[in-house]
Amino acid sequence: MKWTTGLKAVTAAALLTTVLSSVTAVSPASAAAKPTASINNVTASGEVLVKQGSTFVTLTDLKPLGNYVMKYDNSKKQVTIQGDHRTVILTAGSNRMEVNGVQKTLPAAPLLHKGKTMIPLRAVAQAFDADINWNGSLKTAYINKADAAMLADLKSSDLATARNAAAKLPYSSQLQKPELEMLPVEMQGVDYYFPKGESNRFFLVDNDIAEYYEIQGGVKYLKWQGKLDYSAKAAANQNLFFLPPIQAEIGKQPDARNWTVARFVFRYPSGVTSYRLLDRNQEWSEGYVELDNRAPGYKGEIVTIPEE
Repeated sequence: MKWTTGLKAVTAAALLTTVLSSVTAVSPASAAAKPTASINNVTASGEVLVKQGSTFVTLTDLKPLGNYVMKYDNSKKQVTIQGDHRTVILTAGSNRMEVNGVQKTLPAAPLLHKGKTMIPLRAVAQAFDADINWNGSLKTAYINKADAAMLADLKSSDLATARNAAAKLPYSSQLQKPELEMLPVEMQGVDYYFPKGESNRFFLVDNDIAEYYEIQGGVKYLKWQGKLDYSAKAAANQNLFFLPPIQAEIGKQPDARNWTVARFVFRYPSGVTSYRLLDRNQEWSEGYVELDNRAPGYKGEIVTIPEE
């Protein structure tokens, strides 16, 4: 089996990011104390300001949006951002922004705060073509921009390629409460559940937490989250028939009673994804794939189900 160190590291990092994101969001005290921001799934380390209806993040916290070169001219209080075939110039205190020589007006001007350049989210949306969402209940701004390769994969006619892209997209939470606290159960991997033939919505199970996402544009939106009880038996009429019993939840479950589900079970110690199709009454098309991230065309841990 060709299970490489690189894939282990990437997978471990991805799982760690998920866990850390959940841990950050779970603390009601910190959510109540101050706003925060998530930039392409990376929690902002700098301060997030909300002033006169506008939300500001530090310039350095925007680095996860892409491979941009950011320069600051202290004498002019001016920021220049280059990359992605564009040059953006912003000035602290000015609501005028220049994008490739074209002047644009901002509803709020960048500002200096405790020695840091703070950028209004509206400027981020215009300058980076980023998707901006503010979750008032969580006091969290979600700033997301998927790269071009990921967006191309998302539109692929190959179902496995599109599903892997969907799973890797940056996310925005639409939950109205802090995310549920995860209890590690030594899964050492994750499970994915897609409706048969689809790539634009899915469930992700990590340890004892299940999450439901829907894809819109280049963002996956967290619509529902549930805490699983592996020690109990699910009721025969449970809506989410493919999951263990749910002991706590946030959001509204999608109606999955009549779904046929494509299930993928990925375990990184073995480097294997097993798969099957199932509905409420039966399971079929079982198989597994040994993964090799050095193989041509490798896209991720979600694989092709031949019968699908």
